[in-house]
Parts: sequence; structure tokens; C-alpha cells
Amino acid sequence: MNPSQRLLVVLPLCLLLGACSNLTQREYERCIAGVTAIGGAVGGAVSGGSGVLPGAVGGAGFSALWCTEAEPPPPPPADSDGDGVVDGSDRCPGTPAGARVDARGCALDSDGDGVPDYRDRCARTPAGVTVDDSGCPVKDEVVLTVDEVNFAFDSAELDAASRRALDGIVDTVKAHGGLTLGVIGHTDSTGPEAYNQKLSERRAAAVRDYLVSRGVNADALVASGRGESEPVAGNDTREGRERNRRVELVVQ
Repeated sequence: MNPSQRLLVVLPLCLLLGACSNLTQREYERCIAGVTAIGGAVGGAVSGGSGVLPGAVGGAGFSALWCTEAEPPPPPPADSDGDGVVDGSDRCPGTPAGARVDARGCALDSDGDGVPDYRDRCARTPAGVTVDDSGCPVKDEVVLTVDEVNFAFDSAELDAASRRALDGIVDTVKAHGGLTLGVIGHTDSTGPEAYNQKLSERRAAAVRDYLVSRGVNADALVASGRGESEPVAGNDTREGRERNRRVELVVQ
């Protein structure tokens, strides 16, 4: 075999050897079989005549050795729970499928109530509210206190500032749509007690009606008043009286 003929035989083998350097496991196994066969044929062709058998054996051995050294790439890192965080970095293995996780592989808890988002039935629960296993506030828990609610003297009509304050809590109230919330009105101690009781009821009803006008489910809101009976501050100062004039949303 002249040099040109040898080149025509050896060149495809070299190209094939180069292609074997980046293979999957199955392709790698095929590489061993294919290149070994080609190596044997090339060895036989190059040796010529009576050296065909030794050349074939030598070529086969070379190609098998080459493929063994050209090991396949390692498999990708395992992610057993399929959350996008590999097992070696996943601090919360076994996260349920579909649950949103942080960079550590732990389920997100957007409202910080201790219940992960994927099983939190009451999203956006305000900070400090006690919740049950489903992430919803427990019975008699105050979900929100709106102390910016103001009325004109002897009036149950919300002013502009009060409406803005209520607009800011609409989304949070809607997030608790599966619960019944009491809208509880409170007053300070100025004036007769019986009058304050009626006034607290009228103001609670005004807040409920406004929330309903903003899309909150009417069946989920029950208005009532407690008058001056449950102060949260002293009524002997202006600041204390302002704090007592409030509306609370309470789980029923």
C-alpha cells in the first residue's frame, strides 16, 4: 500500500477517534466497538501480506486502548426532588413537585407565617398573626387593626384618608376569602356609653360596606360594634383616644 492509500485509510480513523472524545455512555460503547473494528482493518491494511493478522490485532488493541482513555463525560449532578437545586446544595430535600423554592432548595414562605406557600390557604397574612397548619389565622385572632379610620363628628361616613387606608388592606382581606371576618368597630370614651355603642356599630357597617364596594365578598364580612368597652390605650390623652377609635378585622 503506497503512502497515499495509507492516508486515505488512516485519515477517517483519526477523525473518528477525535469524535469519540465527547460522547454519551451509549455512544461511548459504540465507539469502542466501531473504532476497534476500524483499527483492526487499518492495521491489517498497513501491514500488508503476511502481516495482516498481527496488524489487525495491533490496530484493534490500539483503538480499544484509545477509547478506554477517552472516558465519557460524567453524568449531571442529581436533583432528586426536581426543584432545580442539586442534591449537594439542597438543604430541604423532598420538596413536593411544583413548590417554589429559594436558592437553598427550601419552599418559599412569602408572608413569613411559618407555613410554606404551597400549602398556605391564606397568603399575605400580616406579620405577628397566629396561624393554623393551613396558614390561616386562628379563631378570634385580630387579622388587621385599622386605626386611621376617621369620621366627621356624629357621622359614620368615611373621609378620604380613611378610604385610602382601607384601599391599602383590600388585597390582604381578599387573601382571607375562605374565612369569615368580623368587622369590629371601637370608640373612645367620649360621650355616653350607649351612644358610643351605636356609633361603633354604624362605623363598622360603613367599613364593611366600603370593603364590599372594593370587591371583598360580602358574605365573608360581619359588622358589629364594641363601643368603648375594649380600649387599647388610655382615654385620658388625645393620642390614646385616637388609638381607641379603630376598626379591627377578627377571625370568626
